[in-house]
Amino acid sequence: LKLALYNQAIVLSTSYNLFMKIIILSAIEPEIRSLDTEYEIVLTGVGKVNAALSAFKTIRERKPDLIINFGTAGSLKKNVSGLVDCKYFVQRDMDSRPLGAELGQTPFETDPPRIIETPDHPINTINMNLVCATGDSFVQSEIGLKADVVDMEAYAIAKVCYLESIPFACFKFISDFADNSAANDFSENVENAGKIFS
Repeated sequence: LKLALYNQAIVLSTSYNLFMKIIILSAIEPEIRSLDTEYEIVLTGVGKVNAALSAFKTIRERKPDLIINFGTAGSLKKNVSGLVDCKYFVQRDMDSRPLGAELGQTPFETDPPRIIETPDHPINTINMNLVCATGDSFVQSEIGLKADVVDMEAYAIAKVCYLESIPFACFKFISDFADNSAANDFSENVENAGKIFS
């Protein structure tokens, strides 16, 4: 039922695209410092709890037609760089495998599924359709999941939007390659994100 409502929300939102109320959720100010946009921006803070709370409050208080998560991400693939879009979201640090669940699967929960798939939206003209693995750690090594990029907020926002039947789109600027130099690369590149997205 949630998936059906979510897909219907996408259809309805595209029918009045010019009149949509679009809100951008980003984790920290440096990510959007150079962003030139007419849309409202909400800073969520870092991590899944902050992102989920901010997304929920934004939906209930501002009633957006579309939420965009924009921010930085680490790439797990050398051929994935620059500005990318994400269509699939998984929680990389949810590990209940001793209970029989897959890595990334919340135990005793069937909806949403382990990997959240967001419907296509016309605002996304990149269409790389990447997999984003979200968790409360800064990645500098392999994560044990099949994914293209890693971040610390997107899955949480995608899940709230899914449960609240709000259309969602996600764009990430690749700040690093999730390796030993990731921390330095992130610090050097984070402020370039807004320039690329504008």
